[in-house]
Amino acid sequence: MINIIENTLRDGSYVIDFQFTKDQTQKVVSELDQMGFEYIEVGHGLGLGAYNNPKCGFSAENDEVYIQTAREAATNAKIVSFFIPGIGSIEDIRIAKSNGLDFIRCGININDFRNLKPYAEEAKKQSLTLAINLMKSYAVKSYEFSQIVQEIDSWQLADVIYLVDSAGCMFPNEVAEYIDRTRQNISTPLGFHGHNNLSMGIANSIQALQSGATYIDTCVRGMGRSAGNAQTEIFIWALKKLGIDVGIDLYDLYQFADNTLVPMMDRPQGLTSEEIHIGVSKFHTSYMSMVEQSAAKYNVPKKRLIKAASDVNCLNPSQELFADVAQMISKSTNK
Repeated sequence: MINIIENTLRDGSYVIDFQFTKDQTQKVVSELDQMGFEYIEVGHGLGLGAYNNPKCGFSAENDEVYIQTAREAATNAKIVSFFIPGIGSIEDIRIAKSNGLDFIRCGININDFRNLKPYAEEAKKQSLTLAINLMKSYAVKSYEFSQIVQEIDSWQLADVIYLVDSAGCMFPNEVAEYIDRTRQNISTPLGFHGHNNLSMGIANSIQALQSGATYIDTCVRGMGRSAGNAQTEIFIWALKKLGIDVGIDLYDLYQFADNTLVPMMDRPQGLTSEEIHIGVSKFHTSYMSMVEQSAAKYNVPKKRLIKAASDVNCLNPSQELFADVAQMISKSTNK
């Protein structure tokens, strides 16, 4: 089983200086919910209580607005928020619950993990699903990580415990070692949160899944702090390649990224939908002019034509092939 925690409205907020507005939050949550995402994280990048903290950077809205707006916009999805002790308080947890929060992710530097216990206890008192994020997990050896997770597991509080590559510095073999060493000794599910500083966000997320993690964090367009996070669009396709269909249409996700999210971004991050789709389709860009000609002539979506034609011949497609496939797409669309 795989649970994707869609982080665009929280970790992605770093890209726009925490300035997602109420209206933008409503739109993004509504569209993610309609596409089928089950968990949507919202709020200031540094979590509950950070919105009015000058050391954290002021956000466009407060916690109450973000959570209530998301709760009202989501028909099916669970609403998630982040929490760091010292930035947020026990009272912030209670207020978040009263505003409709379903799931809280409590993060702390891995060496301070015991300081998180009273906040975890409060989260469970509030009947919240609880993830514990062990930030900067790579700062300890894999056997130390395993020992720490076993102690947290013994608290019998967390619903999931996360390996967190906060610096985007890990490689897949390391992710495998940390998770493999840990999962056999605990009953709590494991998750993975990966940044992309060494372009390993997706590879590490796939490895985490294959090693037994069942919760993975992603952001559309790879939005996130520093080099960004594992990119949702690519991860959805990677799951499909692995034979895991989570019911999210890739073309709908492309449209959402291009039409809704990109206009909100202050700076580019991640790969474009066309760049991703070229890889998805095994398509060589030397044939792009042929695609564009046939797509325009028969008024069909370029991405669908690229994939359909490449499925027939990705090695040496002809103009005739693109024209024939474009006509078939046009006929099926207009039925």
